[in-house]
Amino acid sequence: MRERDYLTRAARHSEGHVPGEASVRLIEAMLAEEWIYREDGDGFRLEPEEALPFRGRTAWKITPDGRWAALGTRQRVLVAGVRTGSLLLAPDDVRAKALVEMHLVKSVAGAVELTVLGDELVRAAEAAGGDGQP
Repeated sequence: MRERDYLTRAARHSEGHVPGEASVRLIEAMLAEEWIYREDGDGFRLEPEEALPFRGRTAWKITPDGRWAALGTRQRVLVAGVRTGSLLLAPDDVRAKALVEMHLVKSVAGAVELTVLGDELVRAAEAAGGDGQP
């Protein structure tokens, strides 16, 4: 599996957990890109150099940058279009369903709207210059 596949699965997980079978090499690469992080047993976010050797029973979690990296270019355009109102998606649209699974949009009264997370990601991407990382 590639990094994007793991990030997509983490984005779909209700708590943003990266699948446990990710290799150490992939974990290191995603950590270096700041796409994932790890907390200690008390919920304190560990620094990357502390996170790799940490042996506590906590999961790797996806960051907002990781969620943005999980999206393909077309999905980024869709999310931005939903935010500006220039794109109307029906809740039963396949594209909308994929974004709902990633917790970026939600169905409200027969229409698709951004979640708070989706809105934050688009705002951050716009501030970074459009298609960049949030």
